Amino acid sequence: MVSKRAGQVIEGYEIVEQIWQGSTSGVYLAKTTKHNPEYGPYVAIKILNTRRSRFRDSHHIAQFKKQAQIAMELHHPNIVKAYKLFQDEQDIGIIMEYVPGKSLRQWSMEKTFSLEEVLLIFKAMLSALEHLEQHKIVHKDIKPENILISPDLQLIKLTDFGYAVRKSFFAFDRFPYAGTERYMAPERRLGQVTFRSDIYSLGKIIEEYLAKCNCEIPGYVIAILKNCIDPDPNNRYEHASLARKDLEFLTEYHRKKDAIRHHL
Repeated sequence: MVSKRAGQVIEGYEIVEQIWQGSTSGVYLAKTTKHNPEYGPYVAIKILNTRRSRFRDSHHIAQFKKQAQIAMELHHPNIVKAYKLFQDEQDIGIIMEYVPGKSLRQWSMEKTFSLEEVLLIFKAMLSALEHLEQHKIVHKDIKPENILISPDLQLIKLTDFGYAVRKSFFAFDRFPYAGTERYMAPERRLGQVTFRSDIYSLGKIIEEYLAKCNCEIPGYVIAILKNCIDPDPNNRYEHASLARKDLEFLTEYHRKKDAIRHHL
């Protein structure tokens, strides 16, 4: 996507093109201008749209900085790395890991994922949510647009912490109802935020993509999903780690069971 920012140099990286444009910020692919780049040959740079007057106020800037602070403390293979927050006279932005690939939503317009691929995505995102829980963070906007995937599925990463909130600061959440209606847990519509809300959102995504794969869904997967997307949060998995362990154990169990059956 051609951008007016092409050629702009930020922290030793030159903007090549725009990757994505949202309502409050844009994301750009940038390449290094140095022989020994600090963050690798390519990065993604997320820039707040401060050139639009309505995003120059202190609240939007404070929220953007909070997003950066949350993202920068997370270090997990299934979460996009945030390296640095920068601010100059014109812009404020976050220098992030560049993930070569597309969002789950974009991929779904080009291909149909197999059962094995959907379960791989499920496991990766449960692992990401487990890491968020360890840091007492709720993402609040788990959706296909925020899951980045490389063509070979070797990279599956959660991104965009614009609405994320720490558990200890739930009472000070400036955007208690923010998120994507299609994947939002019922309690979120009442302004309630819990770790189980993210599990629900992920479960709804996996349910959607399993329906598209045109394959027979194993009973154990249906059971795990049921415990993710129950309307009553008290009936859901309390922690993402529990769902991940169930998925890993039962997948391996049925794999071995099928192997023995075929061997006989």
